Amino acid sequence: MTAPGAANLHIWMTYALVIVAIAAFAAERIRIEITSLGVLVALVVLFELVPLVPAAGQPRLDTERLVAGFANPALIAVMALLVLGHGLSRSGALDWVLRAFLNITGEHPAPAIIIAFGAVLVASAFVNNTPIVIIFIPILESIARRFGIPASALMMPLSFAAILAGMTTLIGTSTNLLVSGAMVQAGLKPLGFFEFTVFGVILAAVGLLYLVLVAPRLQRRRASPVTRFTTDARRHFVAQLTVGEEQKLVGRPAAFNVLGIRGARLVLVQRREQSHVPPFNNLEIRTGDTLVILATREALAEAQASYPHLMFNMGGDDLPVDEEERKAWLGRDQMLTEVMIVPGSPFVGQTLEEIGFRSRFNCLVLGLERQAHVIRQRLTGRAIREGDVFVVQGTRESLDSLRAARGLIILDGATRPLPPARAAETAGVVFTGTVVVAATGLLPIAAAALAGVAIMLATGVLTFREATEALDRRIYLMVAASLGLGVAMMDTGAAAYLARGVIGAFGGTGPAVMLSVLFLLVALLTNVLSNNATAVLFTPIAIGLAQGLEQPVTPFVLAVLFGASCAFATPIGYQTNLLVMGPGYYRFGDFLRVGGPLVLLIWLTFSLLAPWYYLG
Repeated sequence: MTAPGAANLHIWMTYALVIVAIAAFAAERIRIEITSLGVLVALVVLFELVPLVPAAGQPRLDTERLVAGFANPALIAVMALLVLGHGLSRSGALDWVLRAFLNITGEHPAPAIIIAFGAVLVASAFVNNTPIVIIFIPILESIARRFGIPASALMMPLSFAAILAGMTTLIGTSTNLLVSGAMVQAGLKPLGFFEFTVFGVILAAVGLLYLVLVAPRLQRRRASPVTRFTTDARRHFVAQLTVGEEQKLVGRPAAFNVLGIRGARLVLVQRREQSHVPPFNNLEIRTGDTLVILATREALAEAQASYPHLMFNMGGDDLPVDEEERKAWLGRDQMLTEVMIVPGSPFVGQTLEEIGFRSRFNCLVLGLERQAHVIRQRLTGRAIREGDVFVVQGTRESLDSLRAARGLIILDGATRPLPPARAAETAGVVFTGTVVVAATGLLPIAAAALAGVAIMLATGVLTFREATEALDRRIYLMVAASLGLGVAMMDTGAAAYLARGVIGAFGGTGPAVMLSVLFLLVALLTNVLSNNATAVLFTPIAIGLAQGLEQPVTPFVLAVLFGASCAFATPIGYQTNLLVMGPGYYRFGDFLRVGGPLVLLIWLTFSLLAPWYYLG
């Protein structure tokens, strides 16, 4: 056994890491994947340098256990389901589903949304809610686009509605089954299939009223970058141009309208190591100068045609090096379009030169827009960010290669070649089969999803590259880090220590208050630990507490069951929150802002009604 002092040290080390992780995730000053990796590294290093001596028969808390979350079945299931959803999207399998759905609902958004959420509520009460949410994410995304509704207004309610419905039956979520199994291990009768349905429906109804009446007022609507950057047809881009032997330009005084093109103005001249900004004080343009201009898309196209020796140079790789190459870029087969960097793009954080943009896609970057900000310095070497929009020039074939790249969206509305119908049919059959197998319990959801991915790869619905492109490194690292924290909290005794301390402090206040405190503690911890881990940890504590107070066991066990399902306040609280985080363009703080009050509302409802309903 570990000495008391050392045990306390490990507990407080774990508490400190949990607090730092939550604060970093909420602040978002550092990218989520970097924060997640930092938390995981801190866990591994601390427990290797200050090892925890395990109790007899218990495994050692070492690097192997702390990083085991990378192979956790829940995480594998989420990743595999993302790939399956990508296969449905790329194959066009959802098109006929959406058309049929919209034929039923007509041209008004309200019926479409009501029917969609009604289906989610009914299905999630009897089927694992993760595949249900996976099915409805693309449907609600399409509804949002069709009716001009921000996807963020629908994605979080989708996840929360599925979680609420899962509270109503024994098979609504794996958490319910784990609680019932823990009761059997303690020598008690398991929960019946509909034993807590009435009370679960009451809690779910209160939660749904909150989602309809209150949540829209608290939620910050996150417009997708596509929407954000396509609303202004006259938006301006920052372009970087190198002056060659351009007789029409060399010797001209530097001025706002130095190019003589409407919609283009000069904002900076870079000459060797010196930068010149307005007013330019009689500065004349010379060969070799780098001009940074602010221009519309049309002005950039005109500049490319009017000044053949004015070379667009957004990165070291993008500079045409000889006369023949420059002439090729002025050919009639060249097209101009706009390309946006989407959230989660693999290009984020890299420069155009590091990507090798021109050699990779055979396209020339002419300009950049970054959230309407004017960048008054050279662009070479600047890292790409989510939401950046580039003006890109290339042939139709070159632009088609951009469409196949993950992390980029072409905003010109050009027709995209449709995949063969056979691929759509295969994708639909594979996905439906995966859901049925997982829902019936024939295979665990992770195994069923992996099998579905394998079949899509084998049948050519997806290539291996397309499958890997669907993986989200933010989700992968964040879940692995949170699972590592959960292991540390359980193995060090930090979770049990907290539970005993809080419950012990309210021991003399009566069963109703103890029931309320237990629910709140479980509800708070389930947003940090996994809901399954919280249920397993607290069910024995709840049984012992009920027996010690000489009260019925059922209400205390249900406090754990319902509390463990209140994973609304963080995206790491439940799988479906992670699944909607990307499509809704949410930040960590959005879940705290909208989900936090919902946790408190469900807690208050339970605290008021459970003593009356169960304790008499």
